[in-house]
Amino acid sequence: MSLIAIGLAAALNLTTVPADAEDKAVLATTQAFFDGLEAADPAAMRAAALPNIAMMALSTKPDGTVDVRRFAFEDSFGKKVAPGLKEWMWSPVVVRRGALATVTGPFEITREGKTVHCGVNVFTLAKTEGAWKVASVSWTAEPDACPELRQR
Repeated sequence: MSLIAIGLAAALNLTTVPADAEDKAVLATTQAFFDGLEAADPAAMRAAALPNIAMMALSTKPDGTVDVRRFAFEDSFGKKVAPGLKEWMWSPVVVRRGALATVTGPFEITREGKTVHCGVNVFTLAKTEGAWKVASVSWTAEPDACPELRQR
């Protein structure tokens, strides 16, 4: 799920320059979540998030129906993260209002260097006690969408 700016691009795997320091902080929190995924470290992911965040994955079945899977972090990644995962976003869009922020953008996730799928991530973050924390993560899982999404 894994899971950001020219100055931050290499470190954060993102290609859009954030508008200001708060946007950079939002993106850094999102990147910390991705870094925990890549390290197969639930504690690192947890450190970037509020307690037991909500997660949602959407995928399209062969018959065209949409499968919506909702689950809590602690019931999935909080127990164990599969090794060899790497996820990155490009062209992220940050929207902030007060203590609420969203980060949306296309992503690719690989396992042991092979593409698992691409899609669009939607991170919701809240600023609490002076720090941005991931409050929820939603994404589409689209194995055939990588060429289209890479053009964005």
